[in-house]
Amino acid sequence: MSSDGRMGIVGCPILEDEIVYILNRDRGLRDIFVVEDEHSENLLRKLRPLRPDVHTIRETEIAELPKGEGRTCLVWMKPFGLHEYPKELAKEVVSAVKQIDRQCSAILLGYGLCGNAFKDMDMLFEDVRSPVVILTDERGQIVDDCIAAPLGGTDGYLRLLKRYAGVFYMTPAWAENWRGLINKMEFTKGTENGNLETLKMLFDYAGYNRVLRIDTGIGDREHFHEKVREFSEEFNFREVDLEPGFVSTKVIEDAYDKCLHLMEKGHRVTEEQSSGPESVLISHQ
Repeated sequence: MSSDGRMGIVGCPILEDEIVYILNRDRGLRDIFVVEDEHSENLLRKLRPLRPDVHTIRETEIAELPKGEGRTCLVWMKPFGLHEYPKELAKEVVSAVKQIDRQCSAILLGYGLCGNAFKDMDMLFEDVRSPVVILTDERGQIVDDCIAAPLGGTDGYLRLLKRYAGVFYMTPAWAENWRGLINKMEFTKGTENGNLETLKMLFDYAGYNRVLRIDTGIGDREHFHEKVREFSEEFNFREVDLEPGFVSTKVIEDAYDKCLHLMEKGHRVTEEQSSGPESVLISHQ
């Protein structure tokens, strides 16, 4: 697919493996620009060995990016800790989207609903000229969160819940960041950060004693298993592997390909031409 122009990606580090995957999958990309800060360190570490065309820029340099020829991508990772506060998360992401809007032909959000932070897409991005694409399932409904994304959306999530009730779910990115994320869950709110003994009591009280490895098939698989083992040994959990048939990269691939399609069409489509009611925000300007 020929779609010159610049795609923007604003995403969460919990989906950085998926972002690295789709960028490496796109052999038509000429250059990848990453806003360099503490939130992009891991993404850059994973992306640089795969793509020699990665360039780092500062936030203050976004507006100065030249248009150039061919297809390029601008990536801006945001703090994963924002998920504790959905309104702040939405505010931060909207601000980033507005900053890169004039530099991009289409913008992909590496997020799901995330506590309903992105429920009102039309309202959040009404002042943005570029179409904004968020992760959706086959019906065009926004996926719930970073666990639902590799499961294909809500239906896959519900299928998993029925099959593995009372089990702690662990994707590769979640496993990599579990010490920073464990106190940010709804289940563990109110516990002192780093107080693992209190968490152990909570897990015991709730009957949690297994951790489910949700292998997405991308990223550093060996590191994933090491981090899950670290978690299971800390909480005395038994490790369980998710059987084949639950996980795919379809959600992230579809979202990326939708952005390419919008770029090819000159990012001016009607609402009827979008594939889902909330999957793409169409500019009204």
